[in-house]
Amino acid sequence: MKKYAGLLKYELKTLFKDSMTLFMLIYPVMMLFIMGFVLPEILEKTASADTNATTYTLLIGFVVVLSIGGFISGAMLGFSLLENKDENTLVNIAVSPITVTGYTNFKILYTYLIAIMGNFIMVGGLKICATSKYQIQYMGQTINLLESLGWGHAWVFILTSSLIVPLFALVISSIAKNKIEGFAFMKSSGLIIMLPLLTLLNAFMDWKQYLLGILPNFWTIKPLLNLVLSLDSSSNLPFYGYMIIGGAYALGLSLLAYRMFLKRANLK
Repeated sequence: MKKYAGLLKYELKTLFKDSMTLFMLIYPVMMLFIMGFVLPEILEKTASADTNATTYTLLIGFVVVLSIGGFISGAMLGFSLLENKDENTLVNIAVSPITVTGYTNFKILYTYLIAIMGNFIMVGGLKICATSKYQIQYMGQTINLLESLGWGHAWVFILTSSLIVPLFALVISSIAKNKIEGFAFMKSSGLIIMLPLLTLLNAFMDWKQYLLGILPNFWTIKPLLNLVLSLDSSSNLPFYGYMIIGGAYALGLSLLAYRMFLKRANLK
């Protein structure tokens, strides 16, 4: 345990030295400011509260906030592992008491906790600071997205959605040869995290929603949209049904990515 305490001390000491890591750490605060204050202010000055433009813009902003936390933290971990690969740090770790497996497990847990913090800043921060701003007209009803989201459901979402961190990180670090390729992969996959928005289309309101189930973040975002928009369909699962499947799915894919990472590293 002492060796991991020393590793944690080292990670915290170097946390603010890398500009990419520093940017990803402050990203949740930036997103909270943009989505909680800047976006509602712009919409308030440019469109009336009952326009479709305002409704869809706020819905897209809401889904971005739900999607981005685990994505950014996963990218941070992926870049860190790629940096270890570039500098041959993993070779040194392989012959140390920690081992590559122990080091990777530590980094995954460490970054998962950062993802929880980032998700809380964005989702919890919006709920605390901008509840009154996220009021929309949807299917003839006035809905407050953040008021409908209770803290219990919010915390279940935060903990479950953060499980995507090791999956995204280990895929990046396994496929990309360096941080430049990793950054390109992150940019190209950014669109994928927004695809759960398709569940708002009538075509995906019934059983066809599960065609999007191949996306890990579908299983955590869909139940929140069902909850805050009061979407009622016989094809929908209970809130915790989606979350349990989503958590198990993310962990299963992460395990496969974990094995692929260790295999490609050629180390144990």
